[in-house]
Amino acid sequence: MKWFFVAIAVLTLSITSCENDNKTELLSQIDQMENTLDSLETIVKDTAGYSSAEMIASVRATILKVKTNYVADTIDYDLAEQMNSYKDIRKGISKNSGNLAKAKQTIPEVQQKLSDLRHDIENGVNDRDKYQEFINFEQSKVHEIEEVLRYYVETNEKYHNTYDELHPIIKQLGDSLVNAKNE
Repeated sequence: MKWFFVAIAVLTLSITSCENDNKTELLSQIDQMENTLDSLETIVKDTAGYSSAEMIASVRATILKVKTNYVADTIDYDLAEQMNSYKDIRKGISKNSGNLAKAKQTIPEVQQKLSDLRHDIENGVNDRDKYQEFINFEQSKVHEIEEVLRYYVETNEKYHNTYDELHPIIKQLGDSLVNAKNE
């Protein structure tokens, strides 16, 4: 009978120790996701400083200046290609701004879910067998946020580079057309 109680005590200790190892691993995964979200939040705050609205307004004004003053007797294909690329800047930046808004909205939501999940794991609340499923689900959300933000940054950089390359050319063209019309 004495050995029976000793066997039960050893079994209980081994189960508890496995549970604590699993708990530590799960909490470690949550820590990693929280660190990733903190980094993503920093990226969101840093990229929010872009002057996209000013750029869009500048592109519109420059295009309008060219349209109202340009009278061509022949088609200049290089200029047409540059104008099309320049017009794409406005459209691309406008569409891409929704990705930043999505990331801004989703990051705090996932951070709250991770906080709730941490609380559940630390206190042994809910179905313990599903903790890994919950973590996997939250990891997929974090990965999705990373992808959306990566796409946003790459696309924004592409259009900003195009703007930096074409704006002086198109602006100079518009100004020269205005000056020629006024002479």
